[in-house]
Amino acid sequence: MSDTDTDMESEHLFDQSKSVPETERFILEDDNYCKNNRTYVWCLPLDYNMEKHPFTYSHLINKSLPWNYDFKFVVEEISNVNDKAQTMSISMYFGVSWLDPRLKINSSASEWSEARTGPKNEVNISPGSLRYIWYPELEIYGLEKFGRQRVLKEMSGVRIRKNKTIHYELGVRITISCRMMFDDYPLDAHTCQFQVGSYYDSNKTVQCSSSYVYDQIRQRSLQHYITFEELPEKDRSVVLPSGTYAACGFQIQLVRKQMQYLVQVYLPSCMFVVTSWVSFLIKPEVVPGRMALLVTLFLVLINIFNSVRERAPISSKLNAIDLYLVVCIFLVFGALMEYAVILLLLKQRRKPKRSIDSGLRKMFNNGEAQPLQGGSTNFEAGRPTPQKKRIESRDELQSPPKNQIANYDTPVDPHVYAICDNIDAWAMWLSPPSFVVFNIAYWMAYQHVEVDPPETTPLL
Repeated sequence: MSDTDTDMESEHLFDQSKSVPETERFILEDDNYCKNNRTYVWCLPLDYNMEKHPFTYSHLINKSLPWNYDFKFVVEEISNVNDKAQTMSISMYFGVSWLDPRLKINSSASEWSEARTGPKNEVNISPGSLRYIWYPELEIYGLEKFGRQRVLKEMSGVRIRKNKTIHYELGVRITISCRMMFDDYPLDAHTCQFQVGSYYDSNKTVQCSSSYVYDQIRQRSLQHYITFEELPEKDRSVVLPSGTYAACGFQIQLVRKQMQYLVQVYLPSCMFVVTSWVSFLIKPEVVPGRMALLVTLFLVLINIFNSVRERAPISSKLNAIDLYLVVCIFLVFGALMEYAVILLLLKQRRKPKRSIDSGLRKMFNNGEAQPLQGGSTNFEAGRPTPQKKRIESRDELQSPPKNQIANYDTPVDPHVYAICDNIDAWAMWLSPPSFVVFNIAYWMAYQHVEVDPPETTPLL
């Protein structure tokens, strides 16, 4: 919503001209002003000027400045908390009361003692009567959107009290901005403030008081625990370039619910890290099994990290859940690198299967052409002489075949195996305590404390 739209909505907080037909305006105007030839419960003097502030007539009731506005907020629910937009929507009945000493009150009228249309000492009037009565210009600090609630007509009402106080109430849905810090997400907590005050008059001219009503039973389920509090003393004034203004309202503590993140992110990540320790118990020779376990866990954690980043709001640094996942990823990556070191040690100690000369001799001995002593070649293919057969049989009995020897690697030094076993043992002993210590420090560091809204520098 644009700033222009927001200004127009707040400007017409009390504007009832659009909802009052032209013919009805003259009737209301005629009924609101005092006349000598008719009885009245209340009325406006004929010289009533709605452009003048009531405090200019404070001498009529011997009252001095500052003038007082009394606000009452009947909160139905917090309808939405938008993390990415950093806004909060509140459905409420917005009420404000102010004293106007110019009103003429007939104290003897029976309407004050009867409770037909409201409490005693109060009478209801049409909201269209505000067209002829002075009303305050208000500002809601951090306002994003001001929406009026309607059924058949606008949900609003005006009451005039016997003590010359005018009370206006309106059903609204207000969206305000809320400064949030997501460095601790999803273990974060925020404080949002709803502040309202006079738009024109400074705190030397106008002060305010407020009260609120909030029923937790009517609150819909959100991702936060919601607590209403009184506005702190330091936030009951707003410093602007034009002066210091009184502010009234309430503040809301938002604490994010963590169970969903514990089950969906933290618990699986912790289980994957623990599962990676099983690789320390697998023999180094089982390369496919050990590599498949570690690489699969590594890729799954990367996938969880990417999905969490898509849902997380913007933060100024690495938030809490990102930090946890990064540590889990590095622990699995460390197990993978530990196995790479073991494979490197085993490969360095392994000798080649055969030399080039032995390979060439094997190639020629298995061929069809056999060299003779006299330089001639025996062309009787596939027909060895009996004498040659006896020689070959004797050679086979004396030594194993060369190709059989070449099929086996040279045994690895037992000392190398001992080093590899020690590396796995040390990794198995160090990884669990390190992960436990990290979890203890992590959950202690992100314990919830009293959260104040971010400080802002006054504009001078």
